[in-house]
Amino acid sequence: MDDQPNTLYADPSIYDILHASGTAAEVDALERTAACFCAGAPDVWLEPACGSGRYLRQAATRGKRVIGFDLENKMIDYARRRAQKAGTADLHQLFVGDMRSFASEIAPGSVGFAFNPINTVRHLESDEDLLAHFEQIARVLDDAGAYAVGISLTSYEYEMPSEDVWSGKRGTCEVQQVINYMPPESRGDRFEQIYSVLTVTRPSGEEQIVSNYKLRTYNEAQWREIIERSALRVLGVVDMEGMPDEPEEPGYAVWVLARR
Repeated sequence: MDDQPNTLYADPSIYDILHASGTAAEVDALERTAACFCAGAPDVWLEPACGSGRYLRQAATRGKRVIGFDLENKMIDYARRRAQKAGTADLHQLFVGDMRSFASEIAPGSVGFAFNPINTVRHLESDEDLLAHFEQIARVLDDAGAYAVGISLTSYEYEMPSEDVWSGKRGTCEVQQVINYMPPESRGDRFEQIYSVLTVTRPSGEEQIVSNYKLRTYNEAQWREIIERSALRVLGVVDMEGMPDEPEEPGYAVWVLARR
């Protein structure tokens, strides 16, 4: 994807501007989750598919050692530069990696808290891919550690198309993203189609970036079944604030998993 100039991930700074607002509050919620489920675990945080590294930067400013990786070289280069600028580079370990095969880069059992918010695991397109990812997580988690996975569950044949609008600004650059979600029409179709229009406004003019992609879908039964088959188990479920929650279908929640 690095050689494709007109994609959602082509410019890490745009991605970072779009999602920066609220990062501190989101890390507050992650800290609450870690405090509840990871007592006695190392204060080392891991984010698979970390993108521009905004969560990791915030966590590092709070004294945590952080590890992050992403498939996109540009994202990791950007995350390194921002960590250096923030003066926390010594607390970061950043590398280019795949969610299905990253564990060799991390000391076994060294991670106290891993997190993967906002449906990132749904980019994995098959059961085999997700099981491989969970196996990698199990290899790097401490015995007392936990993995917080944010996922939106699907209600097949009842869920309607929906739209989100996100916006952000940094200096003279303004970014707005309009996303349309098209749920699968039946249980036999395991993918939600995503249509994104990103508008970037600078003093030099306006640019639009159109991206279409898909996310694998799970209802609650499918999600619980794949976890049962994996190297992980469910510790609990929390909401976006890190407070105890009950999963809903459709609905978003953070599932906290641990090694078996």
